[in-house]
Amino acid sequence: MEHLEFKSMVEVAKYLDTTPRIDGCGEFSIRDQSTRECPMDWEDAIQLARTGGYWAEGAAKMVQGVADAAALRENYAQPMLHNDVAGFMPDVPAYLAGVPDNMIAFAQGDMTTAQTPTITIGVGTFSYGVDSSAVMNRGIAILSLIDAVEAIGYRVQLDYVGDNTGSGGLKKIRVVLKEASQHWNAGSVAFAIAHAGMLRRLTVGLLERDPDDVSRTHGGYGRGDNGYIEEYSLAFEYMTDNAGYETLEDALRSVETMARDFGMDVNLGTGA
Repeated sequence: MEHLEFKSMVEVAKYLDTTPRIDGCGEFSIRDQSTRECPMDWEDAIQLARTGGYWAEGAAKMVQGVADAAALRENYAQPMLHNDVAGFMPDVPAYLAGVPDNMIAFAQGDMTTAQTPTITIGVGTFSYGVDSSAVMNRGIAILSLIDAVEAIGYRVQLDYVGDNTGSGGLKKIRVVLKEASQHWNAGSVAFAIAHAGMLRRLTVGLLERDPDDVSRTHGGYGRGDNGYIEEYSLAFEYMTDNAGYETLEDALRSVETMARDFGMDVNLGTGA
């Protein structure tokens, strides 16, 4: 089964525009949907993706959060060091002992540095029983968390994870919404993580173009898969109901609790 990885929302739109839907597939992406399901039609969703997924309305709902830089540095982002033949400072005892690996370096693959520590965040999808309003609340809370962390100098890599498991097995769908090196702009990622149209229009549209598993689109379009959780510093799992996200206040509290469990000292205005 073909897995799909996109570097931007524009790439998602290009794929959807140039790859035809499979004959006989389901029509959930293009049919009329209730406001509870998705308050945006196919044409509006694909047009949003074509222009980069910028959604100012969603970003405007973000709350002002506060993150403690000192606590983050102490609890979360300690760099991983090891000895190597090259590095940023000498290991004097190793040098005097004649050990070739006498320099201290950051471990290969470690994205954390004292200057620009990085947090990777993956945001998963949700089941049919989840209301679009709960999706919005979760997304706005995640936006608020990222805004608070970025404001104190940390860099976030943010991915949309549309991984789906169904009759044909696991299909991975990943979209890079923000590279760690990119400037933070809440509007550019708001649609992908806070609007039901990202899943119920665009992601199911990708499934309707998969020739390997047309039957998936006739059996509920599969379900989200949480296998990605270990790939990220902080992962928001596949939602199966509205619990914890029924109101924005609930969502802020849920996201804040998750962040604190990961060692992030943040306050999203919940009073905790």
